[in-house]
Amino acid sequence: MQAIDRQPQRAPDGVPIHYERHRPANTTLYRLVRQHGAGFIAHTEASTGAELPRFIKDEFDARLECGILAHGSPQADRHFC
Repeated sequence: MQAIDRQPQRAPDGVPIHYERHRPANTTLYRLVRQHGAGFIAHTEASTGAELPRFIKDEFDARLECGILAHGSPQADRHFC
């Protein structure tokens, strides 16, 4: 089997395109949501006496899954993280 000799892709100005995978799990926002998201939701619901809407909880969950390869690619109806 032969190795494929591929030339790097280039931008319109001729500069080689460099891709580096986004790693949201290494960000401060990710760590804050992971550490405090569930407590924030519980505290907010307890202090207001009302459950937060499902879409808010879904956004917290999506933030924790975003960019993690084990969760696959983003769903079509979700924004990129």
